[in-house]
Amino acid sequence: MEMNGQPRWAQLRQVVLATLDHAGDTELVRKTLQLGPSFDDPELATIGLADATMPVGPDTYLEVCAPMSEDHQVTRWLNKVGGKSGWCLSTQVPDLEGVRERCAQLGVRVAVEARALGHEIIQLHPLDVGVLLELDSFVPREAWFWDDLDGAKVAQAQRGTFVDDIVGVQIAIEDPVAMASTWATIIGLSAPELVEDGAVLSFSGRPIHFVGLEGRRGLVAIDMHTSERSRVGDSVELCNTKIRFV
Repeated sequence: MEMNGQPRWAQLRQVVLATLDHAGDTELVRKTLQLGPSFDDPELATIGLADATMPVGPDTYLEVCAPMSEDHQVTRWLNKVGGKSGWCLSTQVPDLEGVRERCAQLGVRVAVEARALGHEIIQLHPLDVGVLLELDSFVPREAWFWDDLDGAKVAQAQRGTFVDDIVGVQIAIEDPVAMASTWATIIGLSAPELVEDGAVLSFSGRPIHFVGLEGRRGLVAIDMHTSERSRVGDSVELCNTKIRFV
């Protein structure tokens, strides 16, 4: 799909897990996936969230977040879903032109509008799109928020090798084909590919796979490439989210 003569694109950059036990789950994630050190997103403390952002590959990150207070809205949500869950996708798009208008046409609520480190971002309501979907207007395409952050540079230099990329995610939803089409329309991407168990939307080669409900709604699985090829096909569960090694 093209808008203003330019092809639209989206990149999956960060996958976020949420928990009420930040220290415990961050350490469990780090040890299980053999990740290196983390760094802090400098924006999140201002909205009452603790975080640990860990590079997985050269341009993909796994983040573990936790609310800092008992009356935080994320605390209330986590108490309803068992204390931990897959939560958010942070994605890079060239701009946000027309996104708000298309959301309004489709009845999708914009939960947050803000600027982060000089870039315009919006977050779409998880009840309307299945997860907290963050669209970050960021160009050039090869750049990202953390490129010049000292802590991120240290973490990148020491990142682990057992998993070396996030290559896709799975979202469970009531009507996977309709939801994939909603995402495509809002962002301005080509129509999703229909598959036997739902639909797939490509975020620059990293598939967002929408499947039907068999339990929990939302972000239920993350696919990570492993350098240890004997582990391909294995999986572990972290923050009530399946991590599949591919």
